Amino acid sequence: MHKPRTNTTIEEINQSLIELMAEWRISEKDDELIFTKIVGLQLKKIRLAKGFTQTRVAKAVNVTFQQIQKYEKGTNEVKSLNLKKLSEYFDVSFDYWIKPILDANLTLLTKRRENVYPIKNDIFMER
Repeated sequence: MHKPRTNTTIEEINQSLIELMAEWRISEKDDELIFTKIVGLQLKKIRLAKGFTQTRVAKAVNVTFQQIQKYEKGTNEVKSLNLKKLSEYFDVSFDYWIKPILDANLTLLTKRRENVYPIKNDIFMER
Protein backbone atom coordinates (compact mmCIF):
# COMPACT_ATOMS: atom_id res chain seq x y z
CA MET A 1 0.00 0.00 0.00
CA HIS A 2 1.40 3.39 -0.95
CA LYS A 3 1.55 6.37 1.36
CA PRO A 4 -1.01 9.12 0.58
CA ARG A 5 0.53 12.14 -1.09
CA THR A 6 0.62 15.36 0.93
CA ASN A 7 1.52 17.64 -2.00
CA THR A 8 4.04 19.52 0.11
CA THR A 9 6.78 19.37 -2.51
CA ILE A 10 6.83 20.34 -6.16
CA GLU A 11 7.64 16.72 -7.09
CA GLU A 12 4.54 15.45 -5.27
CA ILE A 13 2.42 18.14 -6.91
CA ASN A 14 3.71 17.18 -10.36
CA GLN A 15 2.88 13.52 -9.68
CA SER A 16 -0.63 14.51 -8.54
CA LEU A 17 -1.08 16.50 -11.75
CA ILE A 18 -0.11 13.47 -13.84
CA GLU A 19 -2.56 11.26 -11.96
CA LEU A 20 -5.38 13.79 -12.31
CA MET A 21 -4.87 14.08 -16.05
CA ALA A 22 -5.00 10.30 -16.34
CA GLU A 23 -8.57 10.50 -14.99
CA TRP A 24 -9.65 13.05 -17.62
CA ARG A 25 -12.86 12.36 -19.58
CA ILE A 26 -14.38 9.92 -17.11
CA SER A 27 -17.38 12.23 -16.86
CA GLU A 28 -18.17 15.94 -17.23
CA LYS A 29 -18.61 16.28 -13.47
CA ASP A 30 -15.22 14.66 -12.89
CA ASP A 31 -13.63 16.94 -15.49
CA GLU A 32 -14.86 19.99 -13.58
CA LEU A 33 -13.38 18.67 -10.34
CA ILE A 34 -10.12 17.72 -12.04
CA PHE A 35 -9.91 21.14 -13.71
CA THR A 36 -10.38 22.89 -10.34
CA LYS A 37 -7.80 20.63 -8.67
CA ILE A 38 -5.25 21.23 -11.44
CA VAL A 39 -5.62 25.00 -11.10
CA GLY A 40 -5.20 24.64 -7.32
CA LEU A 41 -2.10 22.48 -7.64
CA GLN A 42 -0.59 24.93 -10.10
CA LEU A 43 -1.20 27.69 -7.54
CA LYS A 44 0.41 25.69 -4.76
CA LYS A 45 3.35 24.77 -6.97
CA ILE A 46 4.18 28.35 -7.92
CA ARG A 47 3.61 29.58 -4.37
CA LEU A 48 6.03 26.97 -2.98
CA ALA A 49 8.56 27.65 -5.75
CA LYS A 50 8.56 31.35 -4.86
CA GLY A 51 8.64 30.64 -1.12
CA PHE A 52 5.47 32.62 -0.42
CA THR A 53 3.00 31.92 2.37
CA GLN A 54 -0.70 31.50 1.76
CA THR A 55 -1.26 34.67 3.81
CA ARG A 56 1.08 36.70 1.61
CA VAL A 57 -0.64 35.53 -1.57
CA ALA A 58 -4.08 36.08 -0.05
CA LYS A 59 -3.26 39.68 0.89
CA ALA A 60 -1.89 40.37 -2.58
CA VAL A 61 -5.12 39.29 -4.32
CA ASN A 62 -7.49 40.44 -1.55
CA VAL A 63 -8.90 37.11 -0.36
CA THR A 64 -8.50 35.23 2.92
CA PHE A 65 -5.71 32.72 3.45
CA GLN A 66 -8.48 30.15 3.97
CA GLN A 67 -9.63 30.85 0.43
CA ILE A 68 -6.10 30.25 -0.87
CA GLN A 69 -6.08 26.95 1.08
CA LYS A 70 -9.36 25.95 -0.56
CA TYR A 71 -8.08 26.93 -4.00
CA GLU A 72 -4.93 24.85 -3.50
CA LYS A 73 -6.89 21.81 -2.33
CA GLY A 74 -9.27 22.14 -5.26
CA THR A 75 -12.20 22.59 -2.89
CA ASN A 76 -13.18 25.99 -4.30
CA GLU A 77 -13.01 27.10 -7.91
CA VAL A 78 -10.91 30.21 -8.52
CA LYS A 79 -12.88 33.02 -10.13
CA SER A 80 -11.50 34.30 -13.42
CA LEU A 81 -10.86 37.72 -11.91
CA ASN A 82 -8.78 36.18 -9.12
CA LEU A 83 -6.88 34.06 -11.65
CA LYS A 84 -6.02 37.29 -13.46
CA LYS A 85 -4.82 38.83 -10.20
CA LEU A 86 -2.78 35.72 -9.39
CA SER A 87 -1.28 35.78 -12.89
CA GLU A 88 -0.17 39.36 -12.39
CA TYR A 89 1.12 38.68 -8.88
CA PHE A 90 3.20 35.68 -9.93
CA ASP A 91 4.05 37.23 -13.31
CA VAL A 92 2.78 34.25 -15.32
CA SER A 93 0.51 34.06 -18.33
CA PHE A 94 -3.17 33.36 -17.75
CA ASP A 95 -2.84 29.92 -19.33
CA TYR A 96 -0.24 28.90 -16.71
CA TRP A 97 -3.11 27.70 -14.50
CA ILE A 98 -4.21 25.08 -17.03
CA LYS A 99 -0.83 24.44 -18.64
CA PRO A 100 -0.80 20.72 -17.74
CA ILE A 101 -4.14 20.32 -19.53
CA LEU A 102 -2.90 22.24 -22.57
CA ASP A 103 0.42 20.38 -22.67
CA ALA A 104 -1.37 17.03 -22.59
CA ASN A 105 -3.75 18.24 -25.31
CA LEU A 106 -6.76 17.22 -23.23
CA THR A 107 -10.12 18.35 -24.58
CA LEU A 108 -13.49 18.96 -23.00
CA LEU A 109 -15.66 18.45 -26.06
CA THR A 110 -16.02 14.92 -27.31
CA LYS A 111 -17.05 15.77 -30.85
CA ARG A 112 -16.64 18.66 -33.17
CA ARG A 113 -19.39 21.22 -32.91
CA GLU A 114 -21.34 21.73 -36.09
CA ASN A 115 -23.36 24.75 -37.07
CA VAL A 116 -26.91 23.86 -36.07
CA TYR A 117 -28.43 26.75 -37.99
CA PRO A 118 -26.66 27.08 -41.32
CA ILE A 119 -26.28 30.63 -42.53
CA LYS A 120 -27.91 31.29 -45.84
CA ASN A 121 -25.72 33.64 -47.76
CA ASP A 122 -28.58 34.78 -49.99
CA ILE A 123 -30.31 36.45 -47.01
CA PHE A 124 -27.37 38.83 -46.65
CA MET A 125 -27.16 39.40 -50.38
CA GLU A 126 -30.77 40.62 -50.61
CA ARG A 127 -30.16 43.68 -48.47
